[in-house]
Amino acid sequence: MQPVTKELQSMEDTYFLIESIPEEQTFEEEMLLHNSIDGLLPMETGWHSGMKFHRYQCTGMMNLSRFLQGKEVSGEQFETLFTEVFERIRRAKEFFLREDGFYITPESIYIHPADRKPYLCYLPEYHKPLVDQMKELSTWFLSRIDVNDSTAVYDGYAFHVLCHKETCNFDTISSVLEERPSLPEVTMWEEEAEDNCEKIEKKGGTFLRKASVFIGSIVFAAGVGTLLL
Repeated sequence: MQPVTKELQSMEDTYFLIESIPEEQTFEEEMLLHNSIDGLLPMETGWHSGMKFHRYQCTGMMNLSRFLQGKEVSGEQFETLFTEVFERIRRAKEFFLREDGFYITPESIYIHPADRKPYLCYLPEYHKPLVDQMKELSTWFLSRIDVNDSTAVYDGYAFHVLCHKETCNFDTISSVLEERPSLPEVTMWEEEAEDNCEKIEKKGGTFLRKASVFIGSIVFAAGVGTLLL
């Protein structure tokens, strides 16, 4: 399914709404309706004109896309965000939630301005490999990292390449990182990666093309690998 989403204001509350949900009952839906899971947006289920929907409480928060609008992401911010995102996914497994049931996009990840912590959306009827979702998110981040921050450049580039490796999955990611592989030459990149690098260079940075090894980012990436197991 391709989620149909929008943000909805109801009285003083704000909701992230996913419409046209398949009418099926899952234990995950019951788990979300009857449990408060740390780091996940609270979910409610309803029907409108005979169609099922889920709505997620996000009052006082901003989605990632709006939160980062006009900003450049530092290495510290990048590492903190993804470390916390994966920590939330890991903890959700304690409630028997699937990795591919998370709906991970810049519009569905919400940030609380007070503590700047991410809150994730879980869609019980969703079935999209988390690796594929992370590929898209890593590409989105490439044009938003601070190209004058070497840690941000290494982290963003290393994470993007790691997500796009054909052998990447969440069972093998830790062992891949232990080998500390060199990053591929620019000529071997996918066209998508080339396009994003050009966008970054237009912002005044050329450092990304010079990256050839993980260096400082290996510490962050290894931490992510540990959280995912």
